[in-house]
Amino acid sequence: MRNVFLMLLTFNVIISCRNKLDSKVENAVNLLSQEKCINTVWAEYNDSYKNLIKVATVEDLVYLTDNENPYIRYYAFIGLKEKDYPKIKEIYFKHMNDTETISTTNGACLNGSTEINNLFFWALDPKYSDCKYGFTQDEYDKMSKLEYEKNIK
Repeated sequence: MRNVFLMLLTFNVIISCRNKLDSKVENAVNLLSQEKCINTVWAEYNDSYKNLIKVATVEDLVYLTDNENPYIRYYAFIGLKEKDYPKIKEIYFKHMNDTETISTTNGACLNGSTEINNLFFWALDPKYSDCKYGFTQDEYDKMSKLEYEKNIK
């Protein structure tokens, strides 16, 4: 019984440590958590975002795509795209039903709100992205058609 307890305790410690973020990453996340609007055109020029990308590992970014803050989820996803994460489409599919809305701007006069799943999808548009592991044009077109048909019903 004692061995089983020790084994479970060790397993629990390993799992809980795996999801801990480095203090530099925590600080970057705390700064980005203050964001109230995302510039969808120039997100990669945001100083807080650049700091996150500098200090976070790919594993950190994958973990952060499940953060409770939708702005953190967005920036983590964009960071994975920027780092050519090979499983970026898997992250998109995991969040395909993430309909939390965030404030967006194009940096000029266009302000609005957009669902996270749409931002993730648009980030993988092959016409406007050089994401090595994103959608092909055929995949993107099929997904767009399915989404359009779903919204009509």
